[in-house]
Amino acid sequence: METEEKLIRLLIVDEGFHKAEQITSSLRATGMQVRAEFAEDSEDMCEILENKTLDLVLFSIDLPDFALSQAQHLISECGRHVALIAMANKINTEVVVKAIDEGAQDVVASNSLEHLIQVIKRESYNINIWRRAMRLELDFQESEKRCQNLLSNSKDAVAYVHEGMHIFANEVYMDLFGNPGFDELEGTPIIDMVDQSQQNELKTFLRDLSKNENESNELELELIHSSGEKISATLEFSRASYDGEPCTQILIRSTADTSELEEQINYLHQHDLVSGLFNRQHFMDELKTSITQAINGMHKSFVVYIAIDNFQTIRDMVGISGCDTLITDIARILQDNANDEDMVARFGAYSYTCLGKVTDKQQVEVYAKKIPQLVEQHISEIGNQSISATCSTAVVFIDENSPDNANEIISRSEKTCDEVQAAGGNESRTYIPKAGEMTQEEEDGITADLIKEALNHNRIRGLYQPIVGVKAQGGERYISSLEITSEAGHVLQENEFRAAAERTGTSKMLDRWRILHAIKKITDTSKVDRKVEFFLPLSAKSIKDPGLAVWVSENLAKSKINGAQLVFMIDEAQAVNQLKAAKALAGGLQQIHCQFAIDEFGTGINPFQLVKHIDADYVRINHVYMENLAQNNENRDSIRELAYQAVDMKINTITPGVTDAAVLSVLWTLNVDFVQGDFLQAAQKELSYDFSSM
Repeated sequence: METEEKLIRLLIVDEGFHKAEQITSSLRATGMQVRAEFAEDSEDMCEILENKTLDLVLFSIDLPDFALSQAQHLISECGRHVALIAMANKINTEVVVKAIDEGAQDVVASNSLEHLIQVIKRESYNINIWRRAMRLELDFQESEKRCQNLLSNSKDAVAYVHEGMHIFANEVYMDLFGNPGFDELEGTPIIDMVDQSQQNELKTFLRDLSKNENESNELELELIHSSGEKISATLEFSRASYDGEPCTQILIRSTADTSELEEQINYLHQHDLVSGLFNRQHFMDELKTSITQAINGMHKSFVVYIAIDNFQTIRDMVGISGCDTLITDIARILQDNANDEDMVARFGAYSYTCLGKVTDKQQVEVYAKKIPQLVEQHISEIGNQSISATCSTAVVFIDENSPDNANEIISRSEKTCDEVQAAGGNESRTYIPKAGEMTQEEEDGITADLIKEALNHNRIRGLYQPIVGVKAQGGERYISSLEITSEAGHVLQENEFRAAAERTGTSKMLDRWRILHAIKKITDTSKVDRKVEFFLPLSAKSIKDPGLAVWVSENLAKSKINGAQLVFMIDEAQAVNQLKAAKALAGGLQQIHCQFAIDEFGTGINPFQLVKHIDADYVRINHVYMENLAQNNENRDSIRELAYQAVDMKINTITPGVTDAAVLSVLWTLNVDFVQGDFLQAAQKELSYDFSSM
């Protein structure tokens, strides 16, 4: 994998599920993505190891009937590289040494979650490094094999010499010198195959080559054929390695047409020699390109991942060479049933992949469901045996919201296919991201689609919570919030989709809906002689919208209402970060008599410095000052100081989060102007609060 895997697959072996839940929650709280399993005894652990892919095992060595050595034995038996971390209620040197001697990578005190998190991060990183090293080793061996194949089939004469002695030569090189086999050439000094008059020149050249002092890496020499005949040739020398040993490569180029060889080299570079399909490396290169195109909105793609079920059993039955026949047969089935423009590849020892553009998702799923049926029906003739196999398939669709990491797409494919095989195999399943598995972009994309559907199908509602004066101020004031309902009837409150709306740009649409709805409410209430002020939070996208003030002005003019009944709110942090835009917006809205408020106010070093730039009518004090207000003297002093400074600047203060009578009674003493919270009234669809009750 090119990047470290984000998901940590964890098995917690302990006597209490509560402890496992606590560990998992703590890990997730740090931002780590964890998929955890829980086991209480050896039977549970054995079953999970057989059916689940794991990275780490956390094992409590205080279990009465399950020893750490047994757990290590089970891990060894499962044949997977899994890190084992021991947990103990009491730790001393003897406990640590014994646990590490029995196979643990480390020992952590059960009550030290911070230490445990650091150890898990370290061991997860080590596991990923080990897996990457194994993959690189396999890739290296495959590369060596291909290079050896290319050397053997090259039309140029190629040899490797170490300390002047031949250690390899291809057939063309041996034919050039008349050697029937390498046995006669092995160990022969290269200098003995050069005319005596040029041997000193060759010695000097090779000595300079070792010091990188040659002006050219080519040398024209008179070579001696085994028959004694002289051969004039240009030799090209370069530093290389062979079987891990430093050596010198000698290349004597052929003058023949090499286009056929180049075509063969290109084929070998891209294809698997057993199945004839494209190989893993070429598939991954194409997958990366497809992901980039999908994210840029050019087209959607898909990956179908296919794995042979119970491959180990088949291999034990027919052997490795027999499996090659089966692998080739299944490759032909996949290729024959794929579209011409789709790319089918052999991905692993017993897995394949199909990559293509999405024109119809249903067609892709039909192909994926069809493959297990066709494979099950096929009979492979291997020697005197007739065998049949089954396979499982997984579909992953790639669009603008998908991860930009090809390895993550493959991980999703493999995981889904593993789930199918764990359920019995011979089926197909489409990957659907679950909570905690999706990237931020995917989660945001789903939320953005939900918002757009709600706006298009009138499934959005305004909610209004009263802002109540404590100094006998007249008038009705409500702060606006939103809720949306999915097609299935699930209701989302604004705090559940606000951040995603901001990241996806749909917050501007929500803001404008909120403003229009408030204007309509003002129009309706004015007909019954009610004057209501609406506090309307604005997103960062709206702050940077240069046309917002003009748009508000046009809609106020159409409705013939007073702009003073609209109070636009922006977050203090956003105002500081976008001061120029916020100042321009406040000025534009105040020109049409709208009011302006700064939300989450008062946590800056000098918060009132902001209102010197932005002329605010209200400030709503930050929620953090409302925590434990009845008992927290420091919070009370902070609110009191902000309120008195605001009075001096003729700015109204609002305190949110009034949850009970105790908080309200404290606020009466702190000189604030307005209060808001569920104790007074929760947000509702109707403007129903009795302001005379205060």
